[in-house]
Amino acid sequence: DVEAARAPGIEKPAHARALLLVAGHSLCASLLLVVNKWALREFPFVWTLTTAQFLFAAVLTYAAGRLGLIEVDALDWRRLLRFFPAAGMFFITITAGNAVVSASNVDTFIVMRSAVPIPCAILEAVVLKEPYPPPRSWVGLAVVLLGAVGFAYPTLVVGSASWVLLYLALMPLDGVLIKQLVMCSGLSPWGLVLYNNVCAAIPGAVFSVLLEVGRPAQAEAMSRLLEERPMGVGLPILLSCLTGLAISFFQLNVRRVISSTAFMVLGVSNKILSVLLNQLARLDSNGDVVSIASVLASIFGAMLFQQTVKGKGISQAPQGTDPRNGQLLAQVFVCIGILAAAWISAQRA
Repeated sequence: DVEAARAPGIEKPAHARALLLVAGHSLCASLLLVVNKWALREFPFVWTLTTAQFLFAAVLTYAAGRLGLIEVDALDWRRLLRFFPAAGMFFITITAGNAVVSASNVDTFIVMRSAVPIPCAILEAVVLKEPYPPPRSWVGLAVVLLGAVGFAYPTLVVGSASWVLLYLALMPLDGVLIKQLVMCSGLSPWGLVLYNNVCAAIPGAVFSVLLEVGRPAQAEAMSRLLEERPMGVGLPILLSCLTGLAISFFQLNVRRVISSTAFMVLGVSNKILSVLLNQLARLDSNGDVVSIASVLASIFGAMLFQQTVKGKGISQAPQGTDPRNGQLLAQVFVCIGILAAAWISAQRA
């Protein structure tokens, strides 16, 4: 339990806020996975759907800020440039995750996501100087992964190995890079949402035009779907955009208060709600006794990690890290990731 932590410098209000952010993130992340699966079934254009989510979040946040409904930092091109590596990595991992869900199934995504905390724990200890997890915490991470494999094994479908490999390569970098820039950005909670989505929407719009909207056959297919079934296609797209806005707020702000590995473990444990929602939606669910027991094992592993790691998941990284450290390397990784994602999309087209 987060509120049980007694790390130096962490007070009860910080734990209460962390608990609220974690709860909001859990609900939104669980909904987003299932809603995106539905949206991509009705509108199978990964780049365009992902870009629509970013644009929707950016425009709505900016408009709400201008109307005085929420506090939003003013857009500044220098800040945008500094924030771009984190937003670019966020853009790539969201696109790759959507592509895996579209080409495979929710179960496969859960297994893929469960493999991320292990390399992330090593990377954040090296880059952010978080304490290395003790042996019992490593056992918890292993149980998370094994439980996910046990759950999804009967229905494991790797529809695109390229997207899976890209996701697994970049997601640990995403966790550490975004946390570093979020901690040093000085942006308000909704300012983070605006900057992240504006930065992510720019490459998204470019690749959406190049790979989907700008191609006559793809554009005609989109137009036909929207004309023939405006509600059937438009509703899941709208829901995915609304859920994307909510997850953008919660996931960016929860990263401020918990470690990168704890955030990745949180993402895995959220999938128990996704499994239940998937069962209700009957999208591609897997519900035998062994599978459900495996999910419970994964949740137990996540709890074991959270209870045994130093600070019980609350970030222990030293404050005041210079955001310029490693920024050039981050920009290189983002460029490589975007080019790789574009190449995969072109090959599959």
